[in-house]
Amino acid sequence: MFGRRIRGAASPTNLDTGFGIGVQVYVVDKDEDAATPFPNGATGLVVRHGGSAWPGISAVGGLAPVWWIEFDTPQYTAELDGPYSKAQIAQRFLRLAPPATEADLPY
Repeated sequence: MFGRRIRGAASPTNLDTGFGIGVQVYVVDKDEDAATPFPNGATGLVVRHGGSAWPGISAVGGLAPVWWIEFDTPQYTAELDGPYSKAQIAQRFLRLAPPATEADLPY
């Protein structure tokens, strides 16, 4: 039957990437990847899934996940467009922020 999964069958992709709504992330800066859309080390929060987009030549062979990021502070693109308070960014340009520690708490 269409759409029926066999119990115990391995998934063709690993969906446990850590990315999801509410996750704090940072955008890689120009030193890590010259093709980054926001080269100044933007930080923010994933607010929704952006679907998928065709990846660049470096990732030929499939679709790349895209996420809507709401920035902590407005950001400019590499072409100096902006400022943007949120943007749709390919997951390849995103990194998970390190977990908060007790030292990060305001009290």
